[in-house]
Amino acid sequence: MSKDSLKEMKLVRAPADLVSKLSKEANRQGKTFYSYISEILEQAVRAYETKRSLKEIMDAYEVLEIYKEAGGMFTPRDILEYLIKKVYPEDSETLQQLWYQTGRWYGVYFKEKASNSVDSFIRLLREGRWDLNEVTVNRNQETLEFRCVSPLVSQERTLLIQKFIEGAMHSLGYKTQEKECIRGIIRLNFSL
Repeated sequence: MSKDSLKEMKLVRAPADLVSKLSKEANRQGKTFYSYISEILEQAVRAYETKRSLKEIMDAYEVLEIYKEAGGMFTPRDILEYLIKKVYPEDSETLQQLWYQTGRWYGVYFKEKASNSVDSFIRLLREGRWDLNEVTVNRNQETLEFRCVSPLVSQERTLLIQKFIEGAMHSLGYKTQEKECIRGIIRLNFSL
């Protein structure tokens, strides 16, 4: 390296065990330690420029990977709304039951796959393509209160999302204590 490029470098202190893990991964990928660390730092800066931490991004990635592994997929809003409006008037009970059972299945799947199943499920609601502008969860030791808001969601889809959330939370060991559901607004209280 030239003297000029050495002047541009800075020494960064890190725990020895972390440096060892990073060095092994750099070798595994066939990269120099310097290029590997530079790439990591560039991506960290990129993450912070989005106003998100690396932890938030990795947590969201983990949840979306679990969702994808479980067979979840994203559907354009117009198509989903069309299908719901077509089926709902004729068979709302069956459709609600399907969403509830799917939620139950996802709850069990998250329990098996995620380190913290409740937090991962909450991230799925926030990060997934549910058209929910706001997902607020207040919790204490034995209760969870969900509040989901979106002006984009029809009354039918609001009810179906509510059923999905209830199904998942029931699989995660919670019981519904109170619920309120009007177009675009879901409020659910659960207890252990």
